[in-house]
Amino acid sequence: MKKFWWIPILAIFIILVAAMPVLAAPLADNPGKGPIDKIVFIHYPKHETGKPSQGPNGGGVLSPSYKYTGIHWANPTVTFYVNPTDSGVPVPADAVAAIQASFAIWDNASGPLQFVFPKKDGLTNRIADIKDGFNVISWEDISTQYPNAIAVTSIWYYRNSKEITEVDTQMNNGTGFLWSYTEPTIGTGVYADPSNSGIPATSYDIRNIMTHEAGHWIMLGDLYNNKDSLLTMYGYGAVAELKKDTLGYGDVLGVQKAYP
Repeated sequence: MKKFWWIPILAIFIILVAAMPVLAAPLADNPGKGPIDKIVFIHYPKHETGKPSQGPNGGGVLSPSYKYTGIHWANPTVTFYVNPTDSGVPVPADAVAAIQASFAIWDNASGPLQFVFPKKDGLTNRIADIKDGFNVISWEDISTQYPNAIAVTSIWYYRNSKEITEVDTQMNNGTGFLWSYTEPTIGTGVYADPSNSGIPATSYDIRNIMTHEAGHWIMLGDLYNNKDSLLTMYGYGAVAELKKDTLGYGDVLGVQKAYP
């Protein structure tokens, strides 16, 4: 009998190991909706002589193009927060106003969708690209992680249900990236100032870039064909560019597909 004294101990050990959690397979954030995945959209510049290119094939605002994956907000009322501290804009309130205008134009294109900026605590010192339950826009030097990117939008969503849980946007304030905001002069649906003379030639317009990024908050994808070069969701941006401030036909079709 003494030869088998270890059998009860081994049995106890096996029972304890079987009762331990399996660390190699972490639990999903929501078992019913699946694990959380992350998508990153990177907005790159395309510098050209003179004004931003309209495309050799006459790319225009009437293009019906859009990309939409079906990933969506479970509740179409989305609260966002802004950290304008390092935007480089002399009056931080201008940066906030530009971002509010960027979201408003998407609101106006779709009845169910509403982006809300809290009046009391909409300004924040939180940093974007940290999964903390807050949808944040902030300025950071992201050049090391994303060389030459103008802005980066990160989206966390449940894999199975395709419901968005959080979106953050980082605006690059690294070397060579200057920001400004000039209130646009708009005529009949188009800019009355097609030469873009209202914005410094060396800076990125906050509203122009953020309107594009706000399209990613809706999960619209980037477009790279020349025929789509005047749409807000055209994938390249440029200094002294204002054309993304207003939505084209394809942009409107995209948001209405996501939130009919």
